[in-house]
Amino acid sequence: MLTPQSLVPLALVASLSLAVSVPRADAPAPAPQLEISAASLTSKWIEGSDFVQIIEATIANTGNTTWLTRADDLQVTVSSDSVVTVSPGTLQRLQPTETAAVRIGVKNKAGVNPGTTCDVTLEASWAGGTTNFDISGPCGIGKFTATEGSLETHSTPDWFDDAKYGIFIHWGLYSAPAYGSITPNEEYSEWYWQHLNNPDDATQTFQYHKETYGTNFNYDDFVANFTGKKFDPKAWMQLISDAGAKYVVPVTKHHDGFALFNFPESISKRSSVHMGPKRDFIKELLDTAKSQFPDIHRGTYFSMPEWYNPAYARYSDGGSFQGGPPVNPYTGEEIPYTGYVEVGDFVTGIQRPQMDVLAYEYETEIMWCDIGGANNSTLMASAWLNWARDKGRQVTFNSRCGIRGDYDTPEYSSNSGIVERKWETCRGLDPFSFGYNYVTPDDGYLTSEEIVQTLVDIVSKNGNFLLDIGPKNDGTIPQIMETNLLGAGKWITAHAESIFGTRYWTRSPGTDNVRFTTTPDAFYIHLFAAPTGAVAINFPLPLREGDKVTIVGGKLAGKDASLTKNSDGTFTLAGSTAIAAADQFAWTFKIAYES
Repeated sequence: MLTPQSLVPLALVASLSLAVSVPRADAPAPAPQLEISAASLTSKWIEGSDFVQIIEATIANTGNTTWLTRADDLQVTVSSDSVVTVSPGTLQRLQPTETAAVRIGVKNKAGVNPGTTCDVTLEASWAGGTTNFDISGPCGIGKFTATEGSLETHSTPDWFDDAKYGIFIHWGLYSAPAYGSITPNEEYSEWYWQHLNNPDDATQTFQYHKETYGTNFNYDDFVANFTGKKFDPKAWMQLISDAGAKYVVPVTKHHDGFALFNFPESISKRSSVHMGPKRDFIKELLDTAKSQFPDIHRGTYFSMPEWYNPAYARYSDGGSFQGGPPVNPYTGEEIPYTGYVEVGDFVTGIQRPQMDVLAYEYETEIMWCDIGGANNSTLMASAWLNWARDKGRQVTFNSRCGIRGDYDTPEYSSNSGIVERKWETCRGLDPFSFGYNYVTPDDGYLTSEEIVQTLVDIVSKNGNFLLDIGPKNDGTIPQIMETNLLGAGKWITAHAESIFGTRYWTRSPGTDNVRFTTTPDAFYIHLFAAPTGAVAINFPLPLREGDKVTIVGGKLAGKDASLTKNSDGTFTLAGSTAIAAADQFAWTFKIAYES
């Protein structure tokens, strides 16, 4: 749990009373002073519409005293020879010196082809004022070209921005040894083969493998151990659903090149379909998700290079990804790269065809690449985005495909503040491994409380949280992972309105033990320390007289709460032992805008 600093305990006050105290103005306030400070024609369209394009604009309240409220009836529309307004942008509340985003839905006029570069004037009007802002860009949802410049105009769809929380799944041959040293150096267990081949990099894997399996047991011999005999896609998806997650990203192929999905044998035979279990685990999982859990979006992790693929040798970076063929690390003898099929080029003969299979046959919604390296991602991504558009599907890809991508992916780390470009933190429940590591003790895993607080923290800064589980080689998920996921899932489900579909507060994500999230008609306060007494919140909260303040989640969900504005501009939240005992992990309060 984080150390309280910005939340200052005060004297105990009464709880569960509605008390919104904001000084009234003695005279009518002047009209708010607003301007449009930024805007862009995006690649997104309103879900379920006939390609109603979304324009995103930033509204700034440049005044020092007057709030924008619902009564001001802000409307942002467009004036253009090319597009018409379908849905105006609106905003219910904006404090002085604050900014907020609005969305305007537009359609091309007759005769204007999708993707045509055009000029648009945004016109904002409200009680007492108007302002304009000119932009230029592609009108309508057009086609992408195979250039980085074109692809950089693509952005994450709204569903991804709304989803917030996904489950990563690292499962493969590395799940058989399931080992990564935790002392003196922590190691990713899914990097077992790479560590095995680096006896001088201070890893313990080289010695561990020799003592456990012997010097003649090669990595590919783990195919016989990777059975998946207890793999139950329905149980996996039920756990993900009960955990509160809104998307799933299974590893389809890691750096060892062993895939869990099907593709033509002319590409490779190195997969669970052609070898070992003879099962298409990815199809089973994604088909189950699509048919039985349609509200959970489906992604696919894909490693761009392979450590020891002979065809990758020409692209060696001189580091971890040198290509093959592999060798026995103890004897130096060259050994087979099991399932390898001779191809003319790794990128065009293996990488691109496998990615196309995931894109079109498995209908992935998230192409979650890793490593980058040699690629022709501009060709792959442009063709896929255009195909998805024609199907009416909004898809996305991350920053590890060798090009910029739609969003960034810090790993086992987060951002200290708000980052406007969309991002997603990925990490395991394990303290330093994505794949299952049997050495990790149960008390080393991320707890339910840590999951919840990490999720809230990330969401308050414009991020998503992709939390990884590492199943065992037989397809079972370790009990400690299930327990901690389900514990967090109960909280997440009970507090869903304050997480999913929210946006960050432009003024601050909060500090220490307080975080904030927003929706068009409400503001949420999340406390990471139990509010056993009155709590001082030293932020300019968007609270006005008449607003309703309530508790979100827990045993007192929906009950009135007391939030008072002090003369110095700070706020006091009335906590109590009863409120503290009614919830766990994080305590959430809602300001519902009433004026």
